[in-house]
Amino acid sequence: MLLKEYLTDNCENEQLAIIINNLADAAILISKTIKTINKISQSEVNKKSINVDGDLQKPLDIKSDEIIIDYLKKSPVAGYASEEQEGFIDFKNNNEFIVFADPLDGSSNIDVNVSIGTIFSIMPKNNLLLDKAFTQSGAKQKSSGFFVYGPQTTFFLTLGKGTLLFALDENIEMFVIINDEVSIPKSTSEFAINAAYKRYWNSPTAKYIQDCQDGEEGSRKKNFGMRWVGSLVADASRILIRGGVFLYPSDARTKYKNGRLRLTYEANPIAFLIEQAGGKAINGIDDILTVPVKNIHQRSPLVFGSSDEVIIYRKHCENL
Repeated sequence: MLLKEYLTDNCENEQLAIIINNLADAAILISKTIKTINKISQSEVNKKSINVDGDLQKPLDIKSDEIIIDYLKKSPVAGYASEEQEGFIDFKNNNEFIVFADPLDGSSNIDVNVSIGTIFSIMPKNNLLLDKAFTQSGAKQKSSGFFVYGPQTTFFLTLGKGTLLFALDENIEMFVIINDEVSIPKSTSEFAINAAYKRYWNSPTAKYIQDCQDGEEGSRKKNFGMRWVGSLVADASRILIRGGVFLYPSDARTKYKNGRLRLTYEANPIAFLIEQAGGKAINGIDDILTVPVKNIHQRSPLVFGSSDEVIIYRKHCENL
C-alpha cells in the first residue's frame, strides 16, 4: 500500500494527511539532493557555520531546511520551528497545525557516507498563540516520523495508532508500506552510547553500562553488544526494527548538563514513535512526552528503546 493510500484510509484529519504527504515529498527531494552532492563543489560541501543552537551547520543542513519550508508553505501549517531557525516561522494564517523538524539529522556523517535523516513532529495549535503553541509538551503530538537516507530511503511514521515503516520506491517516487505494525522487543542485549564521554557520565549511567559490560559473569547474567552510529535516525531505526537501548544522558560537560539532544524536534518525535512501537523513552526519570517545554531549542537527556532496559536504567537513576 502506498503512503498516500494509507493516509486516505487511516488519517481522520485531511489537513494532517496533506502535511505528512508534503513532508514525504520534501524528503524525496532531500534524498535526491544528497545523492547529487557531487554537483556541489567540495569547498561548499565542507563549508561550515554555526547555527543558533551552537552546533556546526553545513550547506546541506540549510538546503534541507529550505526544502521543508517550501513544502510547508504549500501545506495547511500555521508555523514551523527547526534546528536551523533562531525562532519559529509564522506563515501568517489560521491553520490548525504546527511543525517541528530536524531537517538533516546526522549531517556531520555525510562525508563518510553514513545514514542520515529528517525528523519531524506535528502538533495542533489548540487555539493558542504560536509562541505558546510551540512550547506544548510532546504528549500533544498528533504525528511524528523520521526519514532515513541510507541504502534505502525509509520512513517511520506514527499517527498515534502504532508505528509503521515505509520504503521509497524510486521507480515511482512514492513511499510503500513494508511493516504496518512495528514492534520493539521488550528485552535486548544491545546498547548504544558514545563511550568516548565515559569520563563525564553520572554514576547511574556509569553503573548501568558497567553492568552490561560485565556480561554473563556480572549482575545482568548475559552478554551485551554495543552499537553506536552517531546518527540518531540510524540508531533509532535499528532499535525500532530489532530492539536495543539508546542512551544520550546528561553529563558533566557544561554545555550538556541538561542533555545534548533537542527536546522539541529530536527527543519528542522519537519518543512518540518508540512508545507507539511498544518501547519506552525517558530523560532518566521522567517520560520524555511529559517533560515541560520552556523553549524551542531546549536540550534534554534521551534514553529510549526496549522497555525492560529503559526501566532498568530508570531504576539506576532513581537510586542515585
